[in-house]
Amino acid sequence: MNVNFISEVTSFHRLTKTTHFSNNAQLLWYKLFLLWNEAGFPDWLQVDNLRLMAMIQVRSKNALFRARSELLEAGLLIYKRGGPGHPNTYQFTLVGNKPLWGAAAPSKKTPEPEPETKPAAKPIYKEKKSKPTDQTKKTTHGDFGNVSLTAAELQQLKRDYPHNWQDWIRRLDLGKAVKDYHYANDYAAILSWIDNEEREARDKDFQELINEII
Repeated sequence: MNVNFISEVTSFHRLTKTTHFSNNAQLLWYKLFLLWNEAGFPDWLQVDNLRLMAMIQVRSKNALFRARSELLEAGLLIYKRGGPGHPNTYQFTLVGNKPLWGAAAPSKKTPEPEPETKPAAKPIYKEKKSKPTDQTKKTTHGDFGNVSLTAAELQQLKRDYPHNWQDWIRRLDLGKAVKDYHYANDYAAILSWIDNEEREARDKDFQELINEII
């Protein structure tokens, strides 16, 4: 792919002045872009989550996912989920090809004044408005029905952990049934369990590496 390095970096810098990105999201874009540059700007860039976490110096996958979501929602990245032994792949959307100010330039033609109209008479009755869909409604999951999640929380869990989201629901469901665990938010509890297990795995791998060196 033909990419102008200076133009892209400059365009992203300008974009951050008009669009809010967290520090992690900005750092993730720069680190991924530099990797893409080192690889010769291929159509797809393959990189694992652990490497990205180290590059932006976060110890939680959720912090990485939040930063990545900002770039995805802004249309700066296209993302394909990998699987066991196959890292995720990313494709860049060139920032230089995107409008930076979010709107077309105003027309120079002076608009004609609109004719004056009398304010509409107020109705003598109140119009009934349909209630919005309740996004906070929770449904129960698990063999014992102990795990409560909203539809959005369940969907996010499936997207972030496609290979083992059911295992985490089962573990929390069983923990509540056997050990009477209590949590204010079951979705947050699952994320906390995942973070703890991943942290323990990373610490174990690091200690094994130190033992081999010593």
